Amino acid sequence: MKKTFLFIFAFLIVFVISDRILNIVKPSVYKFSESLGWETKPDYKRSFFEKDLYGNQYKIDYQTDENGARVSGSKSAKYSILVIGDSFTMDAHTSNDLSWFGQLRLDLERVLNKEIIIYAIGGGGYGTNQQYIKTKNFLKNTKLEPKIVILQFCINDFMNNSYEWEKQTENYGQYLRRPYFVDNSHFYFDNSTLGKIMRNKYFSYLKSPNYLMLIFGIIESKYFPKSIKIDTKNESVVITKQLINKLSKLFDNNNFYIFNCKEGTEYPENIWFDVLDKSEVNILKNPSFEMKKISETKKIFFRDGGHYNELGNKLLGNLVSKDLKFLLE
Repeated sequence: MKKTFLFIFAFLIVFVISDRILNIVKPSVYKFSESLGWETKPDYKRSFFEKDLYGNQYKIDYQTDENGARVSGSKSAKYSILVIGDSFTMDAHTSNDLSWFGQLRLDLERVLNKEIIIYAIGGGGYGTNQQYIKTKNFLKNTKLEPKIVILQFCINDFMNNSYEWEKQTENYGQYLRRPYFVDNSHFYFDNSTLGKIMRNKYFSYLKSPNYLMLIFGIIESKYFPKSIKIDTKNESVVITKQLINKLSKLFDNNNFYIFNCKEGTEYPENIWFDVLDKSEVNILKNPSFEMKKISETKKIFFRDGGHYNELGNKLLGNLVSKDLKFLLE
C-alpha cells in the first residue's frame, strides 16, 4: 500500500513538473475564466516561428492589449472596427497585421482614405455563446463604439453552441468548460463532477489534461462513432440563430455584419442559410465557398490542415473587404 501511494505521488510530481515545462516552452495565450471557461490573456506578447502545411517556416508576432484583444492599426485612429471570432481570428496562425482582419484594415484604409484600427476579440474553440458573453464584457470595460462590427462565423459553431451535440464529439475539454445558452434565457455549465474539476481555477493551469481529453475523444470518435440525431442539429440551428440575434442587438444592426470563414463536410449544405433565414443581421457573401475553391490551387493552410496560413489569411481578408467595400460605398 505504501509503495502504491509513493508511486502515485511520484507520478503526480513528474506529471506536474512536465506540464510546467510544457507551459514554459510553449506558453498559452489563454487563461482561466469563470464566466467563459477560457479567454485570451491581457498584455500577452510572444514572437516565434511556425510552419504551414507545406513545410514553409514563417515568423509570428502575436500580442494582445490590456483587454485581451488583438489589435491591428494605430491607437490614434478615430475609425474603429470590432471583429468577433474564434480560432480563425484569435489563435496564433499569423502575426496580428498579417491576419485576415489585418488585411481587411489595409484594404479599407485605401478605400475610405482614413486610418482604421481593428480590435479582434473572441477565442480559439469559441462558439457564439462565448462570443456573446466576451463581447458584452469587452464593451462594458472599454466603452468602445465601433463604426462596424464583423462576426467571423465558422460552420462548427453550430456544434459549439449545442450542449447535446458537443458532448457526443471529441471536444471533451471544451464542452465540460464552456457555458451553453438554453431556453433562450440563460447560460448553463455542465454540472457533473468531471465538469467541476475541469473548471477548477487551479486545475485549469495544467495543459496536459486537455491534451489527454482531446486524444481520448479523438480515439472514441474514430473507433466508437456516435450518430448525431437530426433533432439535435435542428435545435443547434435555433440556438445559434437566437445567439446571433442577441449578439447583434448589442450594436446598431445596420453596422453588424456576419460571414462564414470555412465549410465543413459534416454539416448539411443548407445549414448556414437556415440560421440566417429571418436573422436581423447583414450577411456578407460567403467567402468560405471561395476559400474552398482557392484551396484546390493555392497553398493556404496552416500546419494543422484546417486553419489558414499567411497567404490564406490574406486571401480571406481580401474576400471579406471586397464585399464590405461594396456595401459601404
